[in-house]
This record gives sequence, C-alpha cells and structure tokens, in this order.
Amino acid sequence: MRALSKSKLIAFRQCPKRLWLEIHQPGVRQDSAATQAVFQTGHAVGAVAQRIYDPAGDGATIDLQAEGVAAAVEKTRKLLQARKPLFEAGMSAAGGLAFADVMLPVMDGATPAWKMVEVKSSTSVKTYQEDDAAIQSYIARAAGVEVRSVCIAHINAAWIYPGEGDYQGLLVEKDVSESAFARSGEVAAWIGSAQRVATQAVPPNVQVGTQCETPFPCGFQEHCRKNQPPAEFPVAWLPRTSSKALKDFLGQTGAQDMRDVPKALLTPLQRRVRDATVSGRPYFDAEGARQDLLPYPLPAYFLDFETIQFGVPRWAGTRPFQMLPFQFSLHQMDAQGQLSHKSFLDISGDEPSEAFAAQLVRACALPLPVFVYHAGFEGSRLKELAQRFPALAPELEAICGRLVDLLPIAQARYYDPRQHGSWSIKKVLPAIAPHLGYDALTGVQDGGMAMAAYLEAIAPATSPQRKALIRDELLAYCALDTLAMVEIWKKFSQSDSIPQPTDSTQGEKAMLIQPAAHSESAKEVPFFAALMQHLMQGTMIPKVQVERSIGPIIGFFLADALASKPDDDIVMLCPEFPIQKAGNNQSTNIDWLMLNLATRELLLVELKTTDTTFRPEQAAIYRELQNKIVREGSAAFLLDDLDAIGAASQERGKYQNVRNLLAQGFGASDANGLREALGHCSRAKVIYLAPQVSKPVDWPTGEDGWTWMSFADLPESLDAHDYADQWPAVRSSLLSLDLLTRRLRNGDVPSASGARNYREVLDFDTLLQRCRMEGASWVVGLKNWRSALPTMTLEQLRAKAYKCDLAEGGVGKKLGSNWIAGGQFLAHVEKLLDR
Repeated sequence: MRALSKSKLIAFRQCPKRLWLEIHQPGVRQDSAATQAVFQTGHAVGAVAQRIYDPAGDGATIDLQAEGVAAAVEKTRKLLQARKPLFEAGMSAAGGLAFADVMLPVMDGATPAWKMVEVKSSTSVKTYQEDDAAIQSYIARAAGVEVRSVCIAHINAAWIYPGEGDYQGLLVEKDVSESAFARSGEVAAWIGSAQRVATQAVPPNVQVGTQCETPFPCGFQEHCRKNQPPAEFPVAWLPRTSSKALKDFLGQTGAQDMRDVPKALLTPLQRRVRDATVSGRPYFDAEGARQDLLPYPLPAYFLDFETIQFGVPRWAGTRPFQMLPFQFSLHQMDAQGQLSHKSFLDISGDEPSEAFAAQLVRACALPLPVFVYHAGFEGSRLKELAQRFPALAPELEAICGRLVDLLPIAQARYYDPRQHGSWSIKKVLPAIAPHLGYDALTGVQDGGMAMAAYLEAIAPATSPQRKALIRDELLAYCALDTLAMVEIWKKFSQSDSIPQPTDSTQGEKAMLIQPAAHSESAKEVPFFAALMQHLMQGTMIPKVQVERSIGPIIGFFLADALASKPDDDIVMLCPEFPIQKAGNNQSTNIDWLMLNLATRELLLVELKTTDTTFRPEQAAIYRELQNKIVREGSAAFLLDDLDAIGAASQERGKYQNVRNLLAQGFGASDANGLREALGHCSRAKVIYLAPQVSKPVDWPTGEDGWTWMSFADLPESLDAHDYADQWPAVRSSLLSLDLLTRRLRNGDVPSASGARNYREVLDFDTLLQRCRMEGASWVVGLKNWRSALPTMTLEQLRAKAYKCDLAEGGVGKKLGSNWIAGGQFLAHVEKLLDR
C-alpha cells in the first residue's frame, strides 16, 4: 500500500476520479495559467513564511525533491529531536503522507512538542484548508509526533509592506486545533476510501459536474470531457447559472444541452442566450443601444488598464494582492470620428503607479466621456490611485466621474451565438468586427498572459532584446482592447464615421482598414481619405505593390513632412532617382532624392510598407554612395553616373528629364550651375520611412546620417502646405502600416506550419553547455514556457530532449510563447541547481 499525500487526499475529497488519474495517468493533467499562477504565489508565500517563523535562520528545511520520500521522512524524524524550526517536515503513518509547512517547537515541558502551521496564500481560511490541517495533524500524530496545536496562517490583505524585506505582519494565524484533532475518525475514513480508489484497475465512473471547479479547477477536465459526446448547445454557455432551482435541476438530471432545460428555470437573459444560440441568429436591440449612448456624444476617450498583483508585495507602500496598474491604452476619437492614441507602459521594475497616474491625468486632460469595458475595475483603480497620490486626486476623481461603461450596454442590447455565453471583450469583438481578433497578436493575447509577460519583463535575468519584444507585445495587446471598444461603440452608436489611428501603437495588432465609403456617404469623406482607404486595401491583396501606389501621394507631401526644424527648407529633387551599380551602367533607384537647402545636405529617402522588405544589400548601396560623397567632398559625380546610365539605356530622354528636375530643385540655370550646386553637397543622409515593426535589430542607431522613421514620426499637421487639410487623412492611413505585420497578412501560425523549425535536438547537459556559450543568441523550445517552466523540477528538466536554434537567422517559424532565450533558461536552471 502506498502512502497517500495530503494533496492526493484533498484530490480524493474533491473527486475520486481525480485521485485515480493523479496516480495512474498524471501526464494527462493540464493546469490552467491561472492555476499555475496560484502555485507560484503559494511558493512565494511559503518562502517568506520561513523567514517570518525563523528570523534567526536556525531551522532546517526538508527538500523532498532532493531527498526522496523515504529519506525525507527519516531526516525529519532525526531533525525533530533538535527542537528547532523545521519546514516541509515529512511524516508517514496510517496510510498517509504529510509534509507540514512549518513545525515550531513548544518549549514548555521535557517531552518534545510541536506547533504545526499550514501556510496558505489566500486572504482567509477556506473550508478545504481546514481539511488540510486535519489531515496533516492526524498523520503527524499517528507517526508519533506530539502536535500540541495546529494553525492556518493566511495573508493579511490589509497589511502594508514597509519595504526593506520586512515581512513581519504579512501572515495572520487562525488556531484550528480543536476541530482538526476532533476529525481523526473522518480523516482515517478518507484515507481508507482513497486507498481503495487508488488500487482500482479502472477509474471511478464520475461524470463531469460542479465538482470539476470546486474548491478549485481540476486539471483533468479536458481529459474527462473528451470521452463524453459534446452537447451541441452546452449548458455551460448559459450565463449566471447561480439560481438554486437551476443548479438542482442540472445536478439531478445531468442535462448537458441548454435545450433540455425548461424555460421556466431560465432568466430573461438566459432565454435570450438560448434563443440566439439555438436559432443561430444574433440578438441586437440597435435602437436601445443607440439611445444608451446618446448622452455621451463625441469627442470621447476609450480607456483600458493592465494591472499586476503580488501575494507577497514587492514595493513599499503596497498591500498583498493589490491591483497595481502598470499600463494603459487610450484612444481619443474626435467629433469627425478620427482616432489618435496614447499609451503608458512601465517595465523598469520600479513601482509604476505614480507615473501611471500622472501620465493618465495628462492624457485625459479634456473633460470628455471616458468609455471603458467594466467600469467597476477601472473605477476602483482610479479611486485607489487618488487615495495614494493626493496631489493627483482631483483629476483622477474627475476621470472616474466621467467613466461610461460599455459592458452593461452590451449585456442588455447585444448577443451573438459566437460569444458562447460570455460578454468579455475578447468574445464580443470577433462577433462585431471579424477583421480584428486577439488571436492575431503575437505573444500576449489575454490578461493572464499580460501579467506573465510583465513579470518576465521586470525580471533581472531578462535580456534587453527580450524585454523590448515583450514591450511591443504588451503595447499591441492593450491597444487592441481600446480599439475593440471603438468597434463596439461604432456598432452600438450606429455611427457612419470611419475612425483611423493618428498615432503609433507599436507591435502587431489588427488591421484597422475599413471598407470604402458607400456612394451615398462618399461625399462626406475627403477625397484623399477615400483614396487612401482604397489604396490601403491593397495591403491585404496578393501581389499588390502598395509602395508603388501610395508613393506618389506621400511624395506630394514629403518635403514639408520632413522639415522638422523651422529653418529647414527641403525640396524634392527627383522621385525614383537612379544610382549607378558598381562595375556597370545598371542602376538601382532610391525612392526619393531630396535636398535640404539650409544645410546643403542630400536626403536619400527609402519607403517601405511592410515588415518584410528591408534588404541589407540595398542599404549597403546607399551607404557606399553616402561614403563616396564624403570621400570626394562633392556629389557632382552623380551627374557623370547619370550620363553613363542614360547612355546605356533605350530611354535616354528620361534620364535627361532627371537632370532637368535636379536643376529645377537646385535653381540652376545650366549644366555648369547644376554641377557646381552638386559640388557644394558634401554630405548625404539616409532616411528609411517604414513600419516600426520592420526596423532591423542591427540598425545603426548611433551612426551619423542614418535615420529610421515610422509613420507615427511624421508630423500630425503641415500648416504651410497648400493641401494641408488633406494631410491628416493621408497620415492616418499610413499609420495602419505600422500595425499590419507579416503574421497578420499571411496567417503565419508557426505551430501549424508543418515544417521543421529547429536546428538540432540536445539533451539537458549538452543544452546547458550550449546556453553558457551562446546565451541570448540561442533559443530553447519549451511549450508554454512562461507557465510550464516555474513548475518543473530539475528531474523533469533533465528527462527532456530540447529543440534548439539560433535566436536570429534560425530555421523556420517560431511562436514566442514556445521558445525561451538560452540565457533565461540557463538562469532558471542554475537557481534550481543552487538549491
């Protein structure tokens, strides 16, 4: 008979089948990210508890993974004689196995006695935790240990961390000795029944039910459900099934399909969901939604927060599990339906709340409605910030007073069968705006992943390159939340406006391009706006070269757009200016050759419209031209090159026209004047105008004369241009190019590519050697590593074989959530090795 641990017995108490599966088929268990986060918090609280209960460091800790069960129990027996604090003490008796979080000696007699403390990461004592204490104390006493008292230590949610590593006061105790000792008979019965289940050849016949989520989510749910025929319209899609009558009916009948539930047991909301689901027709009270939004006309803000919480506070002045905002996205829509965007993200590792609050106050300075999705969340955070930072309180409270919640409007006025009983923004958005979706984002796709990504970003071991990637992922995710609100607002308000972004939201998001205006409303849309919308649709059409179609329009405004200083006087010399290739009379064209008359500096401007078109060999040609101008102290040789290219061409007249354009730009009256003017140009600057995400990692940031501009870097207005009123519409469309990444355009899902995406497979020891040599330039394949790695033991890591590849220039395509930087993997393993 194997001894059953407390965790196994608690599994049995939840569901006998769960116990059987944990013993016989542990590999099919799949814990959610939320469950993994709870485990991690528990580990953190346990580590702090040892410092609290043993401030002098005189105690000892039993390492079950290092010792093994038998050795751990024997070592515990010996250490208990020392009468010093003991942590993770192992005791086995009566068919059970217990590892007590804390054993503290009671010094009031000659016979060794102990106070047992079970440490929990919750903020109150739960019923199942009292079961824990009863099991632990029963096994300990059966093993001959004199347990005088049993306490459950839980987190004090009101405690404020003073800083400097002082966690005295984090935990408070509840003495449960009397109830724990009185339940010995119950525990013995549990162990007997659990032992019988454990020895069965087949699992108990237990149907999926409420026990799958109570007292905590079971990791075997997917396994248990796969053998049950799925309901066409699952009862789980009915919202708010908390009424006793409905719960009793489901428990008694086992009904799985909502069609089997009597209508009399359903609320009006549940009936609406059932009717829409069964019929396949969405429900939309369009007039009601429009009326709900009438009191809040444009202009308006759309706001979303991301927060982090720690069971063990990291920053002075904060409480356990306090939701601390580290990021916001804010879209502003003007009265004409045009969008601009501002954001805040702090991944420095410092406490972000005050900087967050200050930036938010500045961003929401206008007294406009602030649309949110679930105002209770943002409203609570704003009130907490106001209490913490009195100097900002009036502005924060004013923002709180302007919140308009889109969620209750959605719940009352809209339901699509694709929502599956949920009104979360991630369920509503694909129904309302199919062209947008969170699954197109790289890395961060939900709030749990955002928290995990933030924790990784602020970890000291995270490389600058990885941190920058996480930053882009977080910015993209949070920005899509507010863009989703914009789409919901458009649907509910029945607005004919076509919002476009007019500021950068870095990283991969979703396509913002809207269909061209219908003819009946086209007259309300400026010509350039309608034209740009039409041209930008080419970004999602095969073989359409968008650069060629939008280049002339950009060139029409570009001279003024590049004049960043008051004394700049930039003129367009020639679009598609030919540059002679080395060794022959062939040419490659720079998109625009321009001139800064104030500095006599030539500008070589290159346009890119996707993240896949930067070519190092092309950049090398521009660098060589730039260097040649510096070496010769003159750009006059461009005329000789132009003559040579023209002489070899069948269209010589075009090259003569280029000469004429140069002369016109320089104001030269003849060939000698043009050569002299070019002779005064002793420097050239290379400018790439391209989507932000396409910037190469090795771009010469510090190199003089090389500039990378995203479309967000272009000025919002061109006051001096003859057609300045058209520029915002052009710029607004260009900004969508910052958002249209390769994966969005081609549906690039690495896991579904079917091709090999790794260089080699290594065992654990060889991998560690490679990681020590290669560091961040090497990546290791580990599925869902953010949640999986913290839970894996050293033995589990040693048992695996690992796909590996170069971080840059590797084989195939990779999903970031399944590949971890070698240096980061090594840092985690070395912590385990040091224990």
